[in-house]
Amino acid sequence: MKVTTGIIAILVAVFFIVPMMIGGSPNVCQALEKHNVSKTASSIAGGTSGPVYGIINTVGQAGATGQTEANLQADAHPQMPATIGCTFSFWQSL
Repeated sequence: MKVTTGIIAILVAVFFIVPMMIGGSPNVCQALEKHNVSKTASSIAGGTSGPVYGIINTVGQAGATGQTEANLQADAHPQMPATIGCTFSFWQSL
């Protein structure tokens, strides 16, 4: 039983920690918002390099607090904490 509990705890930790590591943020909703900014900048600029991508991504990253994404998740899933909604959305966006 202890092994199963340990494995479940590790999986839950990975589920929440990996998005924050990838997004470079201690807040999973902010990590999702930064990830979305980067994807949008890449889509607009046609890649992940060059001045257009750099400007859009830099400005967007600076404004990505996570609050917008937390509000969107709370509206979309009122019965679920925003942190869990942000985490699910992050994994779906990969």
